[in-house]
Amino acid sequence: MSEKITRITLAQARKLRGLSDARRIQEMTDEEIEKIIESDPDLYHLTDEELSQFNLARNVKNGK
Repeated sequence: MSEKITRITLAQARKLRGLSDARRIQEMTDEEIEKIIESDPDLYHLTDEELSQFNLARNVKNGK
């Protein structure tokens, strides 16, 4: 099976619309987020302890 691969420049990629609606997500209340997590069996509510173990990708350089 062959795949069709389309190459684009960085400038073109920046113009593409993302798959998520960042504004809608940022405007959600904690209560709305809790309801979404509770209603979807595939989502897991992380504890504060679990969240503290994550490093933001933008803060990580060269895999360190």
